[in-house]
Amino acid sequence: MDAAHPEGHTERFNNAEPAAHTYANACDVFAGQACSSDQAGAAVHASSADLVRFSVAVPEDLLAAFDEQTARRGTGANRSEAIRDLMRAALVKDELRTPTAQVIGSLTMIYDHHTGDLTRQLDEIQHDYTAEIVSTMHVHLDHHNCLEILAVRGQGARVYELADKLLGLRGVHHGELTCAATGASLER
Repeated sequence: MDAAHPEGHTERFNNAEPAAHTYANACDVFAGQACSSDQAGAAVHASSADLVRFSVAVPEDLLAAFDEQTARRGTGANRSEAIRDLMRAALVKDELRTPTAQVIGSLTMIYDHHTGDLTRQLDEIQHDYTAEIVSTMHVHLDHHNCLEILAVRGQGARVYELADKLLGLRGVHHGELTCAATGASLER
């Protein structure tokens, strides 16, 4: 925990020109504002936005790799903008969920099976979704880490709920749900 920014600490700043993206702190984000895209695809922010500063604890090597990736984006790219981009992308992806449609897809997870009772929790959740899980594949990557791939099918809401529960467990290092709608949408 950083003494200057204890976990959970936030600060609010009023800023009339947030689109200039000249913030030095790595964890500046836009909050409480409308954010949309113009015709060129660039982010457009409300001019009277509040700026919120928050702290994030990450392993040093993860931060170094993220900073390298951000630097490759070119001039003007900074950690704050990269984090804002990730947040916007996650929100857009969530908006595209189709809870009432029938979907098919795969859920991929990499996890440390030595983390607490993670294996039991994974099994318990999967047993609650036997109608949605078509097949599973389990691969031992090393002494600690496993790769698990689930083929899923069913009502979007149930499939997304399954993914949220599994990927939210402590010890799941990486995971992604990839879905496609079924039926008429595949014929377009």
